[in-house]
Amino acid sequence: MKVLGLLIVMVGFFRHVDAQFPRVCTNDASLESKVCCPIPKGFTEPCGGPGRGQCANTPDPTVEDPAWKYAYQVDDRRHWPMVFFNRTCACEGNFSGHDCTKCTWGYRGPDCNIKQPPAVRRNIRDLSAQEKKTLQRYFDRAKNTTSDFVYALEFRDNIRGSEDFANVSVWDFFVAAHYYASRATTPPFNTGICKTEEDCSLDFAHEGAGFPTWHRAYLLEFDRAVQEVNNDPDWTLPYWDWGAAEDNQCDICTNEYVGANDADGNLDSRSVFASWGTICAHLIPFDVATHRNHTRPCNVTEVLGKLKRNPGKADTDSLGESMSRLPLATEVDFALRFPTYVTPPYSRTSNCSFRNLLEGFRRHQHRQVPAYHFLVVLL
Repeated sequence: MKVLGLLIVMVGFFRHVDAQFPRVCTNDASLESKVCCPIPKGFTEPCGGPGRGQCANTPDPTVEDPAWKYAYQVDDRRHWPMVFFNRTCACEGNFSGHDCTKCTWGYRGPDCNIKQPPAVRRNIRDLSAQEKKTLQRYFDRAKNTTSDFVYALEFRDNIRGSEDFANVSVWDFFVAAHYYASRATTPPFNTGICKTEEDCSLDFAHEGAGFPTWHRAYLLEFDRAVQEVNNDPDWTLPYWDWGAAEDNQCDICTNEYVGANDADGNLDSRSVFASWGTICAHLIPFDVATHRNHTRPCNVTEVLGKLKRNPGKADTDSLGESMSRLPLATEVDFALRFPTYVTPPYSRTSNCSFRNLLEGFRRHQHRQVPAYHFLVVLL
């Protein structure tokens, strides 16, 4: 637990596969029929046909609870992806993907019957000079390669057709997907749907029992995307052991690794990543962004500025004091002493909960205060 991934990543799933929206399913006909069962290249039947996959009703994994507030019911993410597609590909065996042309995690080969050796994540400090350059090249290619998935610019009720979906790079797709899952709004309070402002807030990726497992799947999908872009199925994202860094500083914030930055977080112009633009950051207030009955999702076509990075010295006004420095090894050891994974009410107010400490919150004297975030986004 004294190590952490260099990136937090995932996507909403179509039957355990990556998605927001496959481009092939965002034509007007598919959106109107609510069917996403494409015929893969080289095949003659939807989802590849018998032995590979078939078009079937999309299962709804949503568990209803009387405690859910009414406003949650009008959030597209509650019954994902049924608000968009109620028939999708049900893949057989080890096949997966929106059209059943991929293999489920742990398998490879044209028939997805070859067991893949366990992936090993290496310490980024142990990479050779050539491997460091490969890491930067692979990331940069993902940033500059158009994804096979597109991103919705509106909530479902406001989508007019295919024109409300936008192309996005492989890298930015993961940025936008994380934003979409964790954005803290359902319908804005000014619509009158929520009884209180708190009723309008719902994060599907944080402050709950699924925090680590959601990001675990996200990370695996990111691995796969970078592998595919660079035609390297054995590549894996390295980890950074920040606990071993001198004076608890970002010792990989150099051009040799992820780019040197100044006191304000601006990257050195000589860094490979200095030219990268950012999306889904510094967004206008939710109520201002309201369109009809929902807040608009992030506009992935709008580049908001250059990449900034300053781990351990983040904006404490917006993110809390827990982000003023990197976690200490003693704090990690403290969290690991808690044997209970999560406790009621399964939120940021959960007391004596390993998950809550992992995410960066702790209870103290009956007051919820931020503790420390183990997961740091570097890129």
